[in-house]
Amino acid sequence: MTEIVRLTPDDEALTTAGAHLLRNAFGGPDRADKYRESTARDVVFAAVDGRDLLGVTSIRPYGQWFAGRELPMGGISAVAVAAHARRRGVARGLLTRAIEQMHGDGQPVSTLYPSIPPAYRSFGWEVAGQLAVIELPAALLATAGAAGPAGVKPTADVALRALDRAQPSDADLAAVHALYTAAARGAVGPLTRTGPLFAPAKLAEPDGVVIASVEGTDAGYVSWSREEIPDAAPRLEVHDLIADRQDVRDALLAAAGSWHTSIRTTRVRLADPVIGGIGLPRGRFTWHEPWMLRLVDVAGAVAGRGFGPLGGDVDLEITDPQAPWNDGRWTLSVAAGRGTLTPGGTGAVKLGPRGLAAVFTGYAGAAALRSANLADGDEASLARLAALFAGPAPWMLDDF
Repeated sequence: MTEIVRLTPDDEALTTAGAHLLRNAFGGPDRADKYRESTARDVVFAAVDGRDLLGVTSIRPYGQWFAGRELPMGGISAVAVAAHARRRGVARGLLTRAIEQMHGDGQPVSTLYPSIPPAYRSFGWEVAGQLAVIELPAALLATAGAAGPAGVKPTADVALRALDRAQPSDADLAAVHALYTAAARGAVGPLTRTGPLFAPAKLAEPDGVVIASVEGTDAGYVSWSREEIPDAAPRLEVHDLIADRQDVRDALLAAAGSWHTSIRTTRVRLADPVIGGIGLPRGRFTWHEPWMLRLVDVAGAVAGRGFGPLGGDVDLEITDPQAPWNDGRWTLSVAAGRGTLTPGGTGAVKLGPRGLAAVFTGYAGAAALRSANLADGDEASLARLAALFAGPAPWMLDDF
């Protein structure tokens, strides 16, 4: 008989088996020690039949920015089902328990990177944002800003300094986090990078971190790691490129691209996907890794989210089989950048958790919701609902 239990560091046999299951599912080293550490920090569930491990999943404690406000978020990670336990409802049991746990823990939203999107859609997650990456020749980065458009200050006005990886100063660590927060706070989707998974010292883990300043004021930074690839040339992975001025961005790109004598290819994660179209050189290609969102507590999620200047009311009828506390008719009211969801109304727009997820980040408009059969009802009300949540393209720089 299948039972869902919470793993603890003391259960050495099951944590070792869990680490091995994750290696089978996703590759990489068999790190029982790291997995045991995660059971102390994260909520880790295992599906077991006696002492036979059937599957595992983890909920990581994150925070996520939504238009100037932070929402506690449960990051679903490392969902794996053993080969001999497939088609027995193991994943269903794990995800059902995870939704209940996040609701009890006060995490109104949940995000994950899907390996099998249909499996998560059946539990209410839907694509709601992207992690965008552009691939560029390192030599092209090295020349960034050399021949910029008229009116753009030359990169010579930008001063660069390296963060000391061995002994990073508290001031530099704080500067990097403040620059990231300034870029992420007003956006929709990026992690807050606070809490137990983001100790300040982690900011110094990449192979290189360079901070840019203009007239003594920090204005941006870039971080990268050299990736050694078997049977292929090494690649430079740019984790963060944070700057709101083109001259600063060019100076940081040139610093990362200076490794072009030994590295040919660079992959840059985009803090805002739009930058890939208007602020960076044309690359070989750009791809987007989708992330999925679920509203665990719709009223809490709406109350904790920021909104734009547009206000108004929309009546909703929500059906959520896995989270029945979300079921029913609600009135969404938005005014002065805040939203509330109160019971009642006419149910003019009918939708489930997938439609809520796609519209909540502004990822999908009214036409997309209709074409995907994620919403139904009064057309004017649906258009108003999409307009209330509309904003910048939802993005994230961190995967998990």
